[in-house]
Amino acid sequence: MKDIKKYGFVIFTFVLSAIGFLILINGVENGVDSANEYLSTLMGEGMDTDRFLILMKGYILSNFIFGGILLLVGLSFFCMSLYKLLKEIDLRD
Repeated sequence: MKDIKKYGFVIFTFVLSAIGFLILINGVENGVDSANEYLSTLMGEGMDTDRFLILMKGYILSNFIFGGILLLVGLSFFCMSLYKLLKEIDLRD
């Protein structure tokens, strides 16, 4: 049961880092898609180009911030847990 906790946390942090990286890589596409989806929900009301560009930049920026936070937290905890795991292995030998 202890092994599941140790290796499970390492795997979880690695997955968290991978998700953050994927969000960063696809941030622009997801931001543009979110802005287009918002524009389509206006039900025929118009939006000028400047407002749409500001909205799109906001969605892109929020994707970058969210992906960056996930990547940073995931990598930080991954490095700490990997260090702790390797330190325990060295002490056993």
